Amino acid sequence: MSKELIPVLVAIVSGISSITVAIITVFVKTKIDQRAAKKKSEDEENIHESDLGEMVAVQEFVDEIRNEYLFDRVSICQFHNGGKFLNGRSMKKFSMTYESTSPGIEKIKRKYQNVLVSEFPKMFAAMLKTDFMIIEEGDNFCPNMQREMELNGIAQAVKVPIHGLRGDIMGFITCHSIQEKNNLVGKFIKKDLVEKANQISGYLLK
Repeated sequence: MSKELIPVLVAIVSGISSITVAIITVFVKTKIDQRAAKKKSEDEENIHESDLGEMVAVQEFVDEIRNEYLFDRVSICQFHNGGKFLNGRSMKKFSMTYESTSPGIEKIKRKYQNVLVSEFPKMFAAMLKTDFMIIEEGDNFCPNMQREMELNGIAQAVKVPIHGLRGDIMGFITCHSIQEKNNLVGKFIKKDLVEKANQISGYLLK
């Protein structure tokens, strides 16, 4: 082998070694990242004691609102992704996650799971512009909401959005009065419920 070829061969071997090391490094890193992502996913799906503590706190929160302001039903709904359309856009949905009812009042939480936001577009459009909304029998701005109220015997519904850290709506509190309107609904309840929505957002963001 001529002396002239030795540097060339050294350079080739060095280049191959560098490429091999880089490929192995990328492969190992990918595997580690995949295992970490899988472990994180599994950890999030498991039920922890801290999760249950937060659930109890939120349930006590909705119980407190119902009792304090004499509503017949108080619930919390949260927005979530429910899959994707064929064009790749997220199926925006919401589910009722917490509910408190007075004795004798039907629970409806199981009926309101994975509901498309497009069921009530006018209601949510209005919710984006206000921090407190009252819907009563005979209001026609949201026909689908009126139908739901009639089916469930709701005379009055109060909606209070729950905002995330960026100011976007992550969910909402709903307070129902069955058969008769709640005469306590007024300015002081509006201020209190808006403050309570801000408080509960801390639990829901964890």
